[in-house]
Amino acid sequence: MSDAAQATPMTADFPSDVPETMDVSVALTGLDELPLPPPVSYMPQTWGWGVVAVLILLGVAWCVWRAWRRYRRDHYRRLALAELERLAAMSREPGRRTIAVASMAVLLKRTALAAYPGANVGAMRGATWIEFLNRHRGRFEARDGQYLAMASYAPRGVDDTPQGEIDALMQRARQWIHDHHVEV
Repeated sequence: MSDAAQATPMTADFPSDVPETMDVSVALTGLDELPLPPPVSYMPQTWGWGVVAVLILLGVAWCVWRAWRRYRRDHYRRLALAELERLAAMSREPGRRTIAVASMAVLLKRTALAAYPGANVGAMRGATWIEFLNRHRGRFEARDGQYLAMASYAPRGVDDTPQGEIDALMQRARQWIHDHHVEV
């Protein structure tokens, strides 16, 4: 490139009637704003998206209804767990241990009657009762049946039972109340 071409200022492309010292803001005063496109609608543009939206809403409503139904169905379970916690605290007091274990045996029966109303739970005792509890996700041992029967019919024997075994029995009762499955 020659020296003459390099020395030519870029103003050679501008129209000749625009002075070189003109302010830029003055030059923009005659221009109009560019028109903007209309805003994009968020509404579905085809009926297929409407169907998808309705299906999603129905699915959410169905999930909420199921959760509400499960919450209401497990009301007895929450009440039983709260009462069991009160009985567990009571079982650590030496003079009230027998009452706590006997009340826990009654609580297990009441919970089973609420969960399985047609299972003739009221007449079960001993090994039959423990088998029933274990068939429904229980983890009770044979001696648990003895403690439950002892608390109901010979409460003095419970006082001689070590606290660790009473705590283990309470824990198994807690697991059963929490985990037993009810067919709907």
